[in-house]
Amino acid sequence: MLTITTERLRFEQYTLDDLDLVTALVMDERVMKYIGDGNVKDQTYAKHLIERMLEQYKNFGDYGLHKLMHKETGEFIGHAGLVAQIIDDAFEMELGYWIAPDYWQEGYGFEAARALKQYANEEMYLERYVSAIQVGNTGSKQIALKNGMKLEKVITMEGKSVEIYVIENEIE
Repeated sequence: MLTITTERLRFEQYTLDDLDLVTALVMDERVMKYIGDGNVKDQTYAKHLIERMLEQYKNFGDYGLHKLMHKETGEFIGHAGLVAQIIDDAFEMELGYWIAPDYWQEGYGFEAARALKQYANEEMYLERYVSAIQVGNTGSKQIALKNGMKLEKVITMEGKSVEIYVIENEIE
């Protein structure tokens, strides 16, 4: 089980009891602008997303999106994690994060991404992981670059131009 805490955040596994939290994220057009096809989703999609994360926890242990909870206030900040994905016809581990708009520009995305990078490198010994960031998502692009990721290529996913940022480690 993924056990990450940062200065302000605690990563927690989702449960089906978190449906309202995820529904609020997927129904927010500001959050969804650069996710998938760019359209807001509904509660059915949110439930499917949680079920997918529960399946990833079961099959891959530490992988999957996890709730980001503020350590002091208990507020839901968003979610982040290392997620199994098929990107450009290849199996990849994606370092991803969605932050609720009320918490944008406060450093939570970078704080979560930095913690995931450290965990991926020091606990999971991942040789490679990526962040898939839609062109135009300057906030996520800045986080990836600040986190030491390098642009590898630009591809099309769900009709959108997506930049693939990568970290490749030499594991002995």
